[in-house]
Amino acid sequence: MNAAGRAAPVAAQPATIADERVGVNGAVAAVLTRGIGSMPALYLVLVIVGGWMTLATWGPLHRVDPYPFAFLLFLDNVVQLVLCLVILVGQRVLGLAADRRAVQTYEHAEAIFAAVAQLQAHLDRHDRALARGVSLLQSSPHPWIHRHRVQPPPQALDQAVGVNGRIAAWLTRRLGSMWAFYAAAVTQLVWIGLAQVGVQRIDPYPFAFMSFLSTLAQLVFMIVIMVGQDVLGRAADRRSEQTFLDAEAILHECGRMQARLAAQDRIIDALADYTTTQVTEQLAHAIHAAYLQAALQSGEVPGSRPALNRWDELPQPLRESNRAQARQFGEHLAAIGCLMVPATQPTPSITFTDTEVELLARLEHQRWLTEHTNPPRGGDPQPNRVGWEQLPGQTRTHALDAARRIPVLLADVGFHILREGQETSAPAEPDLTPQQRATLQQALMAAGVLVALAEGVADAEEILALVRHIRETGISHPSPFIRDLAANTAFSTGLRASTTYHDYAGPALATIHAATTLVATHAPTELAHFQRLLVDLATTVADANAEGGLFGIGAHTRTPNEAAAIHAVHHATTRAAADRVDLGDAGGVRAVG
Repeated sequence: MNAAGRAAPVAAQPATIADERVGVNGAVAAVLTRGIGSMPALYLVLVIVGGWMTLATWGPLHRVDPYPFAFLLFLDNVVQLVLCLVILVGQRVLGLAADRRAVQTYEHAEAIFAAVAQLQAHLDRHDRALARGVSLLQSSPHPWIHRHRVQPPPQALDQAVGVNGRIAAWLTRRLGSMWAFYAAAVTQLVWIGLAQVGVQRIDPYPFAFMSFLSTLAQLVFMIVIMVGQDVLGRAADRRSEQTFLDAEAILHECGRMQARLAAQDRIIDALADYTTTQVTEQLAHAIHAAYLQAALQSGEVPGSRPALNRWDELPQPLRESNRAQARQFGEHLAAIGCLMVPATQPTPSITFTDTEVELLARLEHQRWLTEHTNPPRGGDPQPNRVGWEQLPGQTRTHALDAARRIPVLLADVGFHILREGQETSAPAEPDLTPQQRATLQQALMAAGVLVALAEGVADAEEILALVRHIRETGISHPSPFIRDLAANTAFSTGLRASTTYHDYAGPALATIHAATTLVATHAPTELAHFQRLLVDLATTVADANAEGGLFGIGAHTRTPNEAAAIHAVHHATTRAAADRVDLGDAGGVRAVG
């Protein structure tokens, strides 16, 4: 079975001894085993034997069976023979049930190994997403997992090897059956009956010859039982060894998964910190922009006080104040039963009630008061350092308006608000094959590498800018489709030392065109995102460094060749016909040697 495949369905119920006792013979065997193999049966035997001996010694049975109790000796031999056969039947049933358990345990282990392989493959995908194809754990699967698949489950029959082993197995199968029990019981009854009616005269009462035969049969059966116990013991040892190795392999794989998760935790923590920082910064910019716009609409003059400057001119304490407000958005929204989540699709805007608006405004004012217990030096005067109820009416109105604008503010930075219990339905996942997804991911790299080659050689700084942009897209893009596409992109440029723009442009533009067609066909709602991403990647590479000039003097961030390559990428994303794009069709981009 393939390591990553699914194991065959395993039995829903455990294998039991009762599973082997089916039919009339099985039912009789079960009744005999339960009846004879019990303490009441022992007490009954002791009572019968003790009573017979007493009555034969001092009672009315003395004439029938005087000391040394010949009939009792014969009866004991007969019963012992029957019990030997019952034991053989039980031993055979135990062997069959143990074999079924071994097969079931083997199948369960196989299913567990398949599930473990799937989990490891899932972690491999996480590795590629988090570490860009670099394995976070350099270790191999436990060697027993492979050996387990080529080694059948140990069974009792496997231990019967050689001539003697085969003879023992044959005897166990023949004697360890209810038919052998019936044959023994009928033979003895017939023998006694024939003696009583006078047909056979060689063994009259108390049947000494039958006692001898029973004793001989018991000896043979006891040896067969001991051989069977040895076979069952060896099979049990092999099963125990296989179960031990199964458990050891599973624990080894669990350790590998735990180590990989620990390695991924470090990357996830770093990515979460990075994402939180980026979101906080975007929100802080948006908060200041909204504040500045509201102030200008109310008639204030730009720059008339420090808080009315552009972001890059704000004093550092005011920037930190905006960042602190951004970090508190989540807690403030939770106070009214809402939460902010990345916008994955167009959603209806939420409207706060007047009560919710006032609570949000109060919470923000309280945060502001706590922050401005000691006003910053060189900052704005703080005339509003009073409680909410003591605020001037106009100031309170501005605070309420700011609270009402929170949904719009968050929408500007790619978030929307959900009330508790409200669910957001994820868009349907595009039905793409692995090869089609690979084409889309190749297009992302091709858009950037094409521009990097526009000036002759793709330098490391340009490729690094391309990789960084794709990584950020895989973390923060509002579209789950684009995020997943970027997060799983393998950063393979396909470049060789001799690759020129002329060599690369045709296949690259054809890949971009094919990828855009795929998105337009299978995920039309994502087409605008995908086209914009390709052009953004091309632009990022073009602006990665300054080129031209003498010792950096007169250098340009974006050269004419790079601008033409960007145009070619844009043109390839917007074309709806043509199966292949060449230089002539791609906006007249000239080959750059």
